[in-house]
Amino acid sequence: MKKIIYMLFIMMILVGCHVYPMSEKNDLKIVVASDIHYFLRDYYKDCEWFEESMMYGDGKMVTYGDEILDAFEKAVIDIHPDLLLLTGDLTFNGEKGGHESLAQRLERISQEGVNVAVIPGNHDIENIYTKGYGKDDYFEVENITGKQFKSIYKNCGYHLASQEHKDSLSYVIPLNDDYTLLMMDSNYHELTGGNSFNTGGRFPESTLEWMEDQLISIQKDGKIPLVAMHHNLTNHNELLNQGYTINDNQQIVDIFKKYHVPFVLSGHVHCQNIQQIEGIYDIASSSLVDAPLQYGVIELNHEKMSYHTQSLNISADSVEYFQTVSKNKMADNFISIKDENLRKEAIETMALVNYHYFAGTIFKIKKDVTKTKGYQAIMSMKDEFIKNYMKSMMNSDTNHISLNIDL
Repeated sequence: MKKIIYMLFIMMILVGCHVYPMSEKNDLKIVVASDIHYFLRDYYKDCEWFEESMMYGDGKMVTYGDEILDAFEKAVIDIHPDLLLLTGDLTFNGEKGGHESLAQRLERISQEGVNVAVIPGNHDIENIYTKGYGKDDYFEVENITGKQFKSIYKNCGYHLASQEHKDSLSYVIPLNDDYTLLMMDSNYHELTGGNSFNTGGRFPESTLEWMEDQLISIQKDGKIPLVAMHHNLTNHNELLNQGYTINDNQQIVDIFKKYHVPFVLSGHVHCQNIQQIEGIYDIASSSLVDAPLQYGVIELNHEKMSYHTQSLNISADSVEYFQTVSKNKMADNFISIKDENLRKEAIETMALVNYHYFAGTIFKIKKDVTKTKGYQAIMSMKDEFIKNYMKSMMNSDTNHISLNIDL
């Protein structure tokens, strides 16, 4: 009798664990997006200068966040993928209310039959810059811990997990009979040995060991491992990569190469950019709230993967918004160009290139841009940073908005 009870207990434990693949289908469709930076309107509604401050920022359409998410929610439901995957920086600066509101939105998508999975970004947990913007001053807003993150998003990925890492927010999703997805937490917070705001990423030793154990298991099962994380696996810009590419990336590349990881899905850099390192593709999604408000669509079967981006339309012109912010932010760097008309053309050229670079479409305009007076004026400037920044953006003929690979 005791033996029967024991066996029943073991069976209950096994049944209680999620060991079945997310899908029984051979062909999978995944929508991937990153860096939503959702900010509840309650946190800035009385601040008259908040919108103006965004016009001198990095191009994020923060005050259009609800409209963008409404359009995104509709697009995802229309596409009806097997999985919606978000690779971090879900909130503006880690506001608890923002996380809770976003999780409610994502659960609405789940109720339409779309699986949802998220991982945190560097903005999301224990953010020391969490605050609200009042009429006369900032006001206190609650942030969240790593444990709270997992609780808030319990139905956004963790419910699909076959394995979870106790020392981070990493977990494993068996997608189908061919693929398993590693959702890797690359951020500093109390679970990973840090509690201050740090934009850089890393995998502590325990996370590396856990990750390799999962890769070994995936290999034994004869499946292909895929990886999603917030930070980039490799440099996406020769000038701007500090704090974006994960620390000790060569060690991670070596592990991924050993277990035949074909591609990684990342974000963080806000630039739609695909780079290859030692045969592994790192597909960095641009910010969903930066023009052209785009996300990726992945189609997978046991032989190949195809990827392309799609964009959202909202009431405001996102491209015009992004280029206006670029001009506002960089105009002072062009004072050395004395001819007013030439200076204006140089600023316009920089804004145009900046937009296409972050959109992943620099290949569409590169040849024409080099023939303009604005480009030639920039390359004649004494300001080495501006020249080098322009070179770094123009140093690619690659199409970063689509990719097809055999697996």
